[in-house]
Amino acid sequence: MDVLDAVKYVRANADKYHVDKDRVSLIAYSAGGPLLTLAMRGDMPFVRCLVGFYAFMDIQQSDYQKTEKPETVKSFSPITYLQTDANKIPPMFIARAGHDEVPTMLDSIDRFVVQALSKNIALTLVNHPQGVHGFDNQNDDERSREIIRTAIEFIRLHLGNENPR
Repeated sequence: MDVLDAVKYVRANADKYHVDKDRVSLIAYSAGGPLLTLAMRGDMPFVRCLVGFYAFMDIQQSDYQKTEKPETVKSFSPITYLQTDANKIPPMFIARAGHDEVPTMLDSIDRFVVQALSKNIALTLVNHPQGVHGFDNQNDDERSREIIRTAIEFIRLHLGNENPR
């Protein structure tokens, strides 16, 4: 998997890139949401936080489920991992685009948020009421900039935390 290989590469070359291999954040946009499952499975304790911008969080109700095996879709659906040990899931930041035009995207995020909160997952949710899919570069407005700043502060907070999770 490309993302897993990238994480391994960066960690193996941490000294070269002047990064702390034990303080990693994964960020996913849109259809990249399923890649967050890599850290939600609990076998990447060095991942301190997860960020999803208008990301699919439940692909079981999307068009993916029509083309892939059900068990594959389930294994790459972030919502699946809410049923596991909540202490294994890093703190999460979800940015929602209120005017997302991608079919099922908002429903996917909303289902995930409801279940995450019911499991007491550390979750920060921000909503851009007028934001379209890709608002961070499509909506040149103060709310977009505010959400980007908030996401950066979230990452800084969790990467600087000596006690993850």
